[in-house]
Amino acid sequence: MKNLHKFLRNIIVLTLAASFIPAGQAVARIEHNIDMDNEIIMEVIPSSQEQGLFELTAEGAVVIEQNTGKVLFGKQQNQRLYPASTTKILTALLAVEYGDLDDIITVGEEVQMLAWDGSKAGLEEGEVITLQNLVYGLLINSGNDAANTIAVHIARKVSGESLDTQEALDYFGGLMNQRAREAGAKNSHFVNPHGYHDPLHYSTPYDMALIGRAAMENELFCEAISVTFVKTAFWTSKLPRFWVSKNKLINEKFSECYYENAVGSKTGYTAKAGHCLVSFASKNGQNLVTAVMKTESGEQWAETRGLFEYGFDNYKYVNILKQGTIVDRLMVDNCTSDDSGSLAVEISAEDWGDVLQKKDIGQIKQDIVWDPSLLSENSTDDMNLLEAPINKGQKVGELRLTLHGRELIRVPVTAVRSVKRKKAAVEILTPDQTAVKESPAKFNWSPLVTAVIAVIIIMWVTILLIQRKKQRRRYFSPRRYWW
Repeated sequence: MKNLHKFLRNIIVLTLAASFIPAGQAVARIEHNIDMDNEIIMEVIPSSQEQGLFELTAEGAVVIEQNTGKVLFGKQQNQRLYPASTTKILTALLAVEYGDLDDIITVGEEVQMLAWDGSKAGLEEGEVITLQNLVYGLLINSGNDAANTIAVHIARKVSGESLDTQEALDYFGGLMNQRAREAGAKNSHFVNPHGYHDPLHYSTPYDMALIGRAAMENELFCEAISVTFVKTAFWTSKLPRFWVSKNKLINEKFSECYYENAVGSKTGYTAKAGHCLVSFASKNGQNLVTAVMKTESGEQWAETRGLFEYGFDNYKYVNILKQGTIVDRLMVDNCTSDDSGSLAVEISAEDWGDVLQKKDIGQIKQDIVWDPSLLSENSTDDMNLLEAPINKGQKVGELRLTLHGRELIRVPVTAVRSVKRKKAAVEILTPDQTAVKESPAKFNWSPLVTAVIAVIIIMWVTILLIQRKKQRRRYFSPRRYWW
């Protein structure tokens, strides 16, 4: 009997303990795993020893990254200086943006409106030439005559008017200043298409680099800036006319200054401007632009090369964010029973990258700031839960990238699918139905557990009463007394 009591007592204790286990606690929990195959991957590049800042003879200099325009190194990059013939980068840009390289142009009196000591391409008044050859003469031979002819042609074409020569040159000056501002050059002012000295014609190293950056976005300009040799013919004599680049950075004939990563360059010089050079280089998929202004004679080549090597050695452009990349997975609370509740979220912003110091690339941190209004009350510090319903494409938070505590960018993240909320316990059917349909909610064990406990208690009490009656019979059974 004692064993029976012990057995029943253990059953009651175990049953009572089970009754206090929350519903669903026994269901295996789905682990919160991020799909590592779709996570943002940022290349970690071993940091290289950063070069010391080198001495430059240039009065102003800068190196910027092509994609972002970010300054990687600068020396008085915003100081106003005279750009000399590097101005012709802007003239060439306007030529390829507004003109057609196959345009046939008749050279006019504009080639006579030049100072005698300016550089020329040897154009003759009255000759017929294509716009493409004019651009080559502009960039290879640094022809002031080519610059004027381009300016008059483009001004008349854009204005749609029969401007006289001076009006056309003035009109083109307005186009130059407008395009420079569009490129971000805020401290520049241009009055002629060739850069011959004028006190009102000035720029800065940073502005010239920005203008060069804008020009390099044009495919036709990229082709023209890299040409080092063109053969044409004089208009009257028909004798061969050769344009050969003397640019030592891109011409292999000048081996001592040639830079194998250079893709284009434009020189400039006047007594007031000194030696100027705006250049473009590409290495391992990274594109840089440099500008040096008012250097000592012959130093522009080595100083430009040094700027390029500094940029390539210490910086790298990294594609950090890609639209549609899955960045996290989390559970959704109170979803329908036929839904696992696992939800992926993706980047909903355009691709984004930045140029960073190589030693910093591996230090970028990312975290998601969830929309607090969408979080479930069951969320914890260790596990974030969203509250159903969630709609496909709905913004649920923001991905934040930081570097050394400084925020780089913040972009929205959205749900890749919809998650419905579970229905109420009872759902009224349509008017033509008479039954009441139960929702697919989880089975409630509480009434059954209570009933089992009650039955066990009744059985136990009954057994105790029976035992007690038997004991009374034993204790109060008739005895014989002898007197």
